[in-house]
Amino acid sequence: MNAHRVNIINNLQLISSPGDAVEYQRHAPMVNVAHELVNQWFDDFYHPGSTEFESAFSGDELAELARFHLLFDGKVNELPDDLAALLKSPAWGKVASEAGTVLDRLGWATLVARYDD
Repeated sequence: MNAHRVNIINNLQLISSPGDAVEYQRHAPMVNVAHELVNQWFDDFYHPGSTEFESAFSGDELAELARFHLLFDGKVNELPDDLAALLKSPAWGKVASEAGTVLDRLGWATLVARYDD
C-alpha cells in the first residue's frame, strides 16, 4: 500500500483508539504520545496540496480527510500535552470520535495498512 495511505490510515486508527494510544505510551515511555498524535497528523502525514499525497487518495477520501483536518485544527489549541489529560479532554473526544467516523465512512476502521514491499 502507498506510504501516504498507510500513514494516514494508521494515524487515524491511533487517534480514534485510546487503548492504542496508551499502549503506544507504554512501549515508548520516553515519547510524549499526546504530542506525537498531534504532530504526526499536522507535521508528518497530512499534506494536502502535495501531488504525491493527493494522488494516493480518491476525491471522496481527500474530502473526508479535509473535513477531519478542519475539525482537528479547530480543537488543537485546546488539547493538553499529557496523554492522560488528553484522553479525558472533551476536545480530544471530538477529534477521536471524528477520526473513527472517517475510518468508518471510508471503510478503513478494521483495515490493516502496511507498506508495499
